[in-house]
Amino acid sequence: MSIGTFAETKIIVVMNQIFWNAYKRLERELLSLSEDIHFDDDQLKVYSSKIGDLLVRTVIEIEALAKNLFFANEGTRPVDRDLYFDTDCLRLLEDKWLLSKKQVMVVSPFFYFTKSENITLSPLQKACKRGTSGAKWKQAYQAVKHDRINNLKKGNIGTLLNALAALYVLNVYDRGASFYLDDDYEGRKIEWGLGSEIFAVKVSRENRNPSDEAEYVKKRDYEACIYLVKPSDGEIKRYLELLHTIRQETRQESAKVVGQILEEKKKAGEFPTDQNELNRLIEALFAQNNRESLQRVGGRHLLEIRKVFSELRFEAVLNKNQY
Repeated sequence: MSIGTFAETKIIVVMNQIFWNAYKRLERELLSLSEDIHFDDDQLKVYSSKIGDLLVRTVIEIEALAKNLFFANEGTRPVDRDLYFDTDCLRLLEDKWLLSKKQVMVVSPFFYFTKSENITLSPLQKACKRGTSGAKWKQAYQAVKHDRINNLKKGNIGTLLNALAALYVLNVYDRGASFYLDDDYEGRKIEWGLGSEIFAVKVSRENRNPSDEAEYVKKRDYEACIYLVKPSDGEIKRYLELLHTIRQETRQESAKVVGQILEEKKKAGEFPTDQNELNRLIEALFAQNNRESLQRVGGRHLLEIRKVFSELRFEAVLNKNQY
């Protein structure tokens, strides 16, 4: 690594820590606030100057981090106007990563929410839109910032919590960590708060038996998950190559058996003369013999299958809509 590259890498690490440290300060202040206010479903509209101040500071951090991520992901500054953190920066990130769908869970033991909509949040939903079409926390931020006296009620616990959750998600993407899980195919050994004392990311966990068709198969919750647990690239490629070999040998063996059966029928005068009837016969013979052929071929490769399967190792990667 050259001196220039090393210096650049070091700066990136420091900058990531600056944004994370700012998030953690805000998180600590919110946790401190929960010592004086009972955070439950009935208290979300509680407001104060302190809460309004925290909301404004949180969204200022969102603005800064959104712009940082914008430039880090090939965003270019408009030449004829100012750069906007929402319609420019968050829009780019939305198009790349589908952030509006990403979910976090409120897991702090000091918060007492029971309603699902207050426990599972999609904090960046509508965040790249403006005005009344935008996220409620963004509307509240603009209202409190420009006319605090008349809009203080909008700076409440609910809008603050969602704004902080949005900042948390952006920090997770900014840090970009991945985790080697060894044989922990469900990612149970990772603390999915990733350093937060309030939130945890939603994780799509890998089935013990990976697909034989692709390196990653999207599950129903794919878009909502911030992290994906999947087989490590090297191991899954070997696994897929072995299954491809088994499928090829199975097709060849089935074709050989079906060919022999058709030849016997031809000798016995039982060969269909109608093409459609012949096609149906061939299809039925392949369906009948494929399973038996697969069992024979799989038996020959059984030790190899067990070895490759036992050597599968897993990793958790950030969901950047890459699959």
